[in-house]
Amino acid sequence: MASRGVILFAVLGAFYLSGVQSGLVTRCKTEDTKCAKESAQAMIAPFAAGIPEYNVKTLDPVTFKRVDASSPNLKLILTDITITGLKDTIVKKVKRDKSKNKMFLKFVSSVQLEGNYEMKGQLLILSMEGKGPLHVTLRKAEFSVEVDIFDIEKDGKTYWDARDWKYSYALKDKSDVEFENLFDGNEDLANAAREIIKENGNEIIMEVGTPMIDATMKEVFADVKSMFHTLSADQLSLD
Repeated sequence: MASRGVILFAVLGAFYLSGVQSGLVTRCKTEDTKCAKESAQAMIAPFAAGIPEYNVKTLDPVTFKRVDASSPNLKLILTDITITGLKDTIVKKVKRDKSKNKMFLKFVSSVQLEGNYEMKGQLLILSMEGKGPLHVTLRKAEFSVEVDIFDIEKDGKTYWDARDWKYSYALKDKSDVEFENLFDGNEDLANAAREIIKENGNEIIMEVGTPMIDATMKEVFADVKSMFHTLSADQLSLD
């Protein structure tokens, strides 16, 4: 239930920065998808570490003070969240369609989330409550992303403007979710719930992960827009 939005823009920003950090990667032509993929992969780790001169914040680790992941049947508040592992994202595909102002990406990531939770209500088929530490391990989550990219003019130069995005994802391996101190320490109730949670980590992520994803998307998307408005298009691509 963690940080897939950060992963998205780490890959997107890595591709667009593929000529700026010339000691690490080279710029690519639009039709050269092999170059784009290799350039993006080479930039994942330094991008995740942060590039302050291009308004790129540190993304590994990335932290959130509070995220409301509640649903109509469940109160779920996440606090003091730390996510690690984004630097190990694997890029599968990067393609830009200039005629349609689109960028298409596919990537796989595994991340670890540590934080705290407060929960009361229905999760899956269970009536749940608890407050305490939260641990999530997300393994091999594969994301397909579409981003709208437009040219804008500023001070006589062309810049890229990322205006919108949409994504889908699939969990390609088993995820682990652990809520400590369920039912205020009542072990009889907690043990039964833990067994179901242990066997249904992916289902839990799919059910309650969207608010965490969306919060991450909005924060990092704003940083990517700022970065694109700092660097002109000719610094980011060969064409």
